[in-house]
Amino acid sequence: MEKDIFDFIDDEEDEGPAFNPNLVWNILTVVVLLVALCVGVLFLTVFINPNAGINPFPPSTLPATIALDTLTPTPKQLLPPTWTSVPPQATETLLPTETLLPPTVEVAPTDDQGEQAPPTTPPDNGDSAGMPYVLHDGNPQYIPNLYHAELGCTWMGVGGQVLSLNGAPVTGIVVRLGGQLGDQPVDLVTVSGIAIKYGPAGYEFDLTEIVTGPTASSGTLWVQLLDQAGQPLSGQIYFDTFEDCDQSTIIIYFKQMQ
Repeated sequence: MEKDIFDFIDDEEDEGPAFNPNLVWNILTVVVLLVALCVGVLFLTVFINPNAGINPFPPSTLPATIALDTLTPTPKQLLPPTWTSVPPQATETLLPTETLLPPTVEVAPTDDQGEQAPPTTPPDNGDSAGMPYVLHDGNPQYIPNLYHAELGCTWMGVGGQVLSLNGAPVTGIVVRLGGQLGDQPVDLVTVSGIAIKYGPAGYEFDLTEIVTGPTASSGTLWVQLLDQAGQPLSGQIYFDTFEDCDQSTIIIYFKQMQ
């Protein structure tokens, strides 16, 4: 019997389902996801518990106790053997044993013929017996105007220092200059330690307030030390002055005797 076109259609439908390649890839995808999930679980387990049995490389096990050599600190180890708590000590101040005086320029006075005149009367120490301070050796000294150079030969004055038994400066001592210079009375007061150009205990009297320039006098001026109550600490030291620019500054140092 001859088959018609409808018979061919029925035969092709009876052959069964055709092969579907997408199904294979889906299955493989599921398998890969499962394997990845298992591997993730494995790594997570090892991360949380490295000593788990599934870890092929477990960490080495430390002993429960480790014996360590311990040192017991002793006082000798904590502090040096010679360490002691010592309060701070005051720094020892070395006092000068010798005070350098300003440079001396010795110019002997001359007479009318240009010859050197005999020395004037040495300074009078006054009544210094029993006084704490006396005139320092080698004083007074006469030097040019070194401390007021801008005034040149128009300046005249008296300056010096007050020194203790060991040569240290003594400040706060009242120094009085009195007497007469030319025809002018002199009565000036100052304190040691305020004219430090002469030294730490320096004092100074500016005589240009009384006379103009160097003026000659012979034993009419005196200088004396007093305490804060006005009681004398030395005798009245009389001295000469000269009408000479090279002797316009009279240096007088006092030293303590007791």
